[in-house]
Amino acid sequence: MSDEEKKPKKIKSVRDVIIESIECEPGIEGCTGDPDTCPNEPNRCDKKLSMFGYYDDTIKDSVEHVLSESLNELTQTFTASTRRWQMIVFPAMFAFILLATYGFFLIYSLTKDVGSIATQMGSINNTMQAVVVNMERQTMSIQEMNGHVRNMTVSMGKMSHDMAVINNSVSRPMQFMNSFTPW
Repeated sequence: MSDEEKKPKKIKSVRDVIIESIECEPGIEGCTGDPDTCPNEPNRCDKKLSMFGYYDDTIKDSVEHVLSESLNELTQTFTASTRRWQMIVFPAMFAFILLATYGFFLIYSLTKDVGSIATQMGSINNTMQAVVVNMERQTMSIQEMNGHVRNMTVSMGKMSHDMAVINNSVSRPMQFMNSFTPW
């Protein structure tokens, strides 16, 4: 093994990686690939990049400028998106709170009404028991009345028989007496 292979490899910094990835514009002589040691004028090595941007100030799109513009655009997009979501979410939350409050009111009213119905059911039960007692009395009264009507029917039958007997008893003498009357 050679001495170079035995030496540990040097870890490159981010700056070194960026510098190695940028090459001089083809055809320009004297560019070494290292902006610190570039022998040419800045306008001839304008493709050289440092950690903080291009050495040539005429190029507007330096890394920092592009990154700051991208972050600014991302922030503006995120802010606009947040505002759109706020326009949707806040009214939706307000509507949900209103509906939840109304739902709670309905449930509260329903439980109150059910409690009132349960209380009234006790009163209805007592009234129904009184109705049952009265119906039993009425049934007994109707049965008693049926008995009295039967007795009346029997009495009417006797009266009818008696009237027939009276009619038979009175009509013969009356016929005899009618024969003597002038009119």
